[in-house]
Formats: sequence, structure tokens, C-alpha cells
Amino acid sequence: MIKKFLNTTDRFLCDSVREIFKKTENSYEGKALAINISQELKNFEANPLTCVVGCDTKFETNIKIQVKIMLGIFFVAIPLFGFLALAYILGLAYSYAVVFTFIVAMLATSRVDEIAKRYVSTRALELI
Repeated sequence: MIKKFLNTTDRFLCDSVREIFKKTENSYEGKALAINISQELKNFEANPLTCVVGCDTKFETNIKIQVKIMLGIFFVAIPLFGFLALAYILGLAYSYAVVFTFIVAMLATSRVDEIAKRYVSTRALELI
């Protein structure tokens, strides 16, 4: 049961990362903006979620922001509301909901970090 849940979550994260990259690449192609996709992938692979002001390109920043928004919605907001509802029903302190949400967010962030690195490496191989 847990294995199936983890596989489903990983599939969702992988599909989301792939879609974010495709949409951003298509957006830049549609605007006729030149990007060096292989260099962008190398930069992204080094720090998939860390934004460095002034060092990241706009392409890289767009991808990182979209990934963080996806994480915020699906792995912070939704679990927080779910845990708050569960805490209310069970009569527990709401601090438990915050702690459990923090745990879920940290686990999801580490998984996204690994998935993004794997996606970038496979995407870089496609370009060669």
C-alpha cells in the first residue's frame, strides 16, 4: 500500500516536472527567445530548487518558481487543510497539523530534488 502511494506520488512529481519544462521551453520558443538548453540544464542540475538572485537566468528562475508553486499547492496547502480537518475531528492540537505538514513538505522537496536531477540528466542525454 505504501509502495503504491510512493510510486503514484513519484509519477505525479515526474510528470509535473516534465510538464513545467515543456511549457517553459515552448513559451520561450513561442516568444522567439534564444536559450541554450544544454547550459540551462547543467545550471538547473546543480541546484534544482535553490534560487540565487542575479545568478540564475530567467528560464531557470521560471522553472524553479513553477516547481515551488506546484510543491506549495500539492504538498503544503492541501496536506495542511487535510491535517487541520483531521485534527479538528479528532480534537487534537492544531500544532500537530503544522508538524505533519512540515514533514510531508520536506519529504516531497527531497523527492522533487532527486526527480528533477534525474529528469535533467535524461533530458541532457536526449539533446546529445
